[in-house]
Amino acid sequence: MQEPTNDDWFLAANDAWEAGAHKKALSLFLKAAAAGETHALNSVGYFLDHGIGVKQDAAAAREWYRKAARAGDIAGCANLAICYRDEGNFRWARFWFEKAYAQGDADAALELGRLFLWEGPNQNHRKVVDYLSKAAASPCISAEGKKEAGSLLKSMARK
Repeated sequence: MQEPTNDDWFLAANDAWEAGAHKKALSLFLKAAAAGETHALNSVGYFLDHGIGVKQDAAAAREWYRKAARAGDIAGCANLAICYRDEGNFRWARFWFEKAYAQGDADAALELGRLFLWEGPNQNHRKVVDYLSKAAASPCISAEGKKEAGSLLKSMARK
């Protein structure tokens, strides 16, 4: 019998997750990560971040997201950015959202627009409009994200 590949572990992990076998899924994601599957790094972080099949551990989740991001995983970049944003570290949130956006994550453009908008009186209006416009125009953004970007742009135009 042939030894499973990292893709096999990753696919089996996703199947287990969908079936509700969370501990088994986490175990398989860990095997896939050890075998070099970069998306599995992000998945392990997600399980730790949300306490799926394991005790919730934000610090450990961030380290797995960082490994995924450094390995080039777009979701790892976005999830690491979200961790920083949620703790109020907007400098690092911007850094990782910019990495995610550069790799094609249009929802990261919306997040960047929001970050620049939250800067209040010190906001860079041009950057807010630029990122929100890119998000609203992108075919690679969630419907909810596209709607929010458009709504924020309209509210800025009224000011």
